[in-house]
Amino acid sequence: MTEISDKMPTSKQTIEIKDAAIKFGLIGGLAGILISLILFFSNLQYETWAKWLQSLTMLITIFLGVKSIADAHKNRIIPFGILFKSGMFITVSITLISVVYFFVYANFIETDFVNNLLDLSRKQMAERGLSEEQIEQGIELSKKFMSPGIMAVISTFSSLIIGAIVSLISAAVLKKDSN
Repeated sequence: MTEISDKMPTSKQTIEIKDAAIKFGLIGGLAGILISLILFFSNLQYETWAKWLQSLTMLITIFLGVKSIADAHKNRIIPFGILFKSGMFITVSITLISVVYFFVYANFIETDFVNNLLDLSRKQMAERGLSEEQIEQGIELSKKFMSPGIMAVISTFSSLIIGAIVSLISAAVLKKDSN
């Protein structure tokens, strides 16, 4: 009777993901910083479409990073878990860079960031026809969530969730198994 272990390769081959994941994490993080600075100096940082540029950059970078790792090992079986792990490593790298940059941005580059966001919220509520009382209630509620610390925590969790979804999709699309 042949055992399952006889069918497995005798030498354990490793798939290196660390260097590529760090590289793509740095690329994604630095690209996000560059986009943020371009938007800031162009005075476009509060435009609705601009909010999605950094997220789109993160999504593309994660996918390309996972694809790069899959392509580097194209003649080998690459399990879903390895590719997912590499996507999450890229996500965490981008997120860490982004959070550190956000604190620099909010404290040194655009020091009125929170007040500007609140003013924009006030303007948008007025355009929707809310009363002054409703606007003030909305602003007071918003203030509770608009400290740089709370914004960084919310951004971290949302980035990790979005990164996990992109990593799952990328790993599912790019995995190579024995089937």
